[in-house]
Amino acid sequence: MAKEVKYTEDSIRTLEWNEHIRLRPGMYIGKLGDGSSGDDGIYILLKETLDNCIDEFVMGNGKTIDVTIKDKTVKVRDYGRGIPLGKVVDVVSKINTGAKYDSEAFKKSVGLNGVGTKAVNALSSYFNVQAFREGKTKSADFSGGNLTKESKIVDSDARQGTLITFIPDESIFGKYHFINEYVEKMLWNYAFLNTGLIINYNGQKFQSENGLLDLLQQNITGSILYPIIHLNGYDIEVAITHSNAQYGEEYYSFVNGQHTTQGGTHQGAFREGLVKTIREFFKKDFEAVDVRTSIIAAISIKVQEPVFESQTKTKLGSQEIGPKGPSVKAFIGDFLKTELDNFLHKNTEVA
Repeated sequence: MAKEVKYTEDSIRTLEWNEHIRLRPGMYIGKLGDGSSGDDGIYILLKETLDNCIDEFVMGNGKTIDVTIKDKTVKVRDYGRGIPLGKVVDVVSKINTGAKYDSEAFKKSVGLNGVGTKAVNALSSYFNVQAFREGKTKSADFSGGNLTKESKIVDSDARQGTLITFIPDESIFGKYHFINEYVEKMLWNYAFLNTGLIINYNGQKFQSENGLLDLLQQNITGSILYPIIHLNGYDIEVAITHSNAQYGEEYYSFVNGQHTTQGGTHQGAFREGLVKTIREFFKKDFEAVDVRTSIIAAISIKVQEPVFESQTKTKLGSQEIGPKGPSVKAFIGDFLKTELDNFLHKNTEVA
């Protein structure tokens, strides 16, 4: 017979914000791991930090991000507006504190729930935030999300922006190590999705002029059937080709700059819209599998207040582009029907 477990008032606990993140890190960053896999937690900590820098760039504040990783210490410096100095501590240590709840200010941002940087803080044995703004600076140190030191506001001649420094906690991630290949892949994706952005990482420069076209060119191995089709529109970009060397389907999908490795509603809409456009262009009822076999494609869209299926944001769940916008399916389908159809009419050899 099972032992009776008493359920009383003493059974109920209220955890501090950082205690909950440290107790249930998978809810916030997915898997933990030791850095040997590209989706391990230490890379998610880097991504969450970078997402805030990208949001600044997208809004026209700062075109350069400096990233350094030495041993286990990560530093990320942007040159955006800088965190308002009076809120430096709150922004990285109080859940549901941030500037992104005004959907007009950050309506197509990735980090909308105010959790990302706090998770980095809570899961780091050392975390420092320093903001530079209007000729002044303020910084704060944390350990496991607990404030250990807070500086006063002092004068500074450094460029405006924010510097985050953190060391992932070995008591959570074990004997982890960063693998350059995974870091570089992440940074290249940021560059491809944000043309004009410059990311400096350990002395290496990451920059893209042609967006998703560059992404496919860098990732394709073997010959392709036709030159990559690259189409740009308002809040949408796609690149398409078919391979001579493989038979499966290969997609790179993104929402608001977030790499949705598990796809979602936008990738499903793209697969469906592509088949429909090809069928209508050729006026033939091709099998969907025949149209998509050996395809290599990338799609990036912007969604207002996106809904992801987890905090790690690897799969889009949104059905609409925005509160008053069209459905994701209609938005992508209409874009392909117009732009891809026009391209095929103008480029008969590719068609």
